[in-house]
Amino acid sequence: MIRPKPELVLPTGISQRHIAEHIGVSVSTVSRVLSGHPSVSERVRSDVERAIDELARHATPVRQAGVQPGKVIGLTNSHMAGGTYLADTDTMLQEILEGAETVAKSRGYLVYTWSNSSQLIEEAGASFFDTVIGVVMTGGVVAPEIIEAVHDHGLPCAIVGGRSLRYDIPSVSGDVSRGTYLAVQHLVELGHRRIALVNGPTETYTSQERRAGYLEALFDASLPIDADLIRWRDGFGGFGHESGQQMTRELLDLDQRPTAIVYASDKLAVSGQGVCQQRGLQVPEDISIVGFDDNPVARATSPQLTTVRVDRVSWGARAVERLIDSLEGKPLVSERLLMPVELVIRQSTGLFSG
Repeated sequence: MIRPKPELVLPTGISQRHIAEHIGVSVSTVSRVLSGHPSVSERVRSDVERAIDELARHATPVRQAGVQPGKVIGLTNSHMAGGTYLADTDTMLQEILEGAETVAKSRGYLVYTWSNSSQLIEEAGASFFDTVIGVVMTGGVVAPEIIEAVHDHGLPCAIVGGRSLRYDIPSVSGDVSRGTYLAVQHLVELGHRRIALVNGPTETYTSQERRAGYLEALFDASLPIDADLIRWRDGFGGFGHESGQQMTRELLDLDQRPTAIVYASDKLAVSGQGVCQQRGLQVPEDISIVGFDDNPVARATSPQLTTVRVDRVSWGARAVERLIDSLEGKPLVSERLLMPVELVIRQSTGLFSG
């Protein structure tokens, strides 16, 4: 059994991006090292530890050109509460961080990333809260204990992806309801009438929004609602390959299987597409597949995925804008900001000929 390695804590004022650029690796690789992920080699871990030492010796903590002391915003991943590490969030975090850092720098602030939010509810989180004046939390599941910790320290915050119904926290996300509506509408126009939804975990607010868009599209097309065509898997594994495979098998085992499936992510869609092909179904001749996110994997499959494109870089930018506006006393226009999405039609969807 491969066991996690000890977690590393970044010194104040040194970000994951600083380390990644210093040794020539990706931000996601640095994130895995810091969280103690067991897949990281000893050589890479040693390189990251060396970079931390070198940067700490030469850096002036929490100071950069154009950044005033005390103008530091924290960015953390609320998916990781309880010590759970999800490698699948690497790409998402890197994109959000890109937008967040660009806006923060333009307004005279620094972004301080904290890779493992579970430590924020432990003694190790003290240095984070002593450094930042506001926090951006990312993830479809916003861990309540992390929100409580931020509020206990009296810090304003913003959420990227998810939403908190308990607190009036500004949040930014893609318009997943609209995106799902567009996906179903596209399939209806191709002649499909039995359209299934493989959704994310019920814990995620975006899953509720996605289901709403699916139901609205069916209603507008005068199609009946069949509960058997809606599938969920709760828990963090709900977005994993195994869940995508299992939920697709369940749909294909129905007496009257769907002719098209909309998935909550490209990863789920790729898993489902593989199951369909294993069953001897051709995509899109026998069944159409739609993903969500437009990750690189959507273009690496055969056939390439029709999917809903989102812009997470802009999510990070707008979340930091909203947090800084709040810090500077500007009123919020709305609590939840939904960013535009776009349906990208490729080869995994086609006319229904049945």
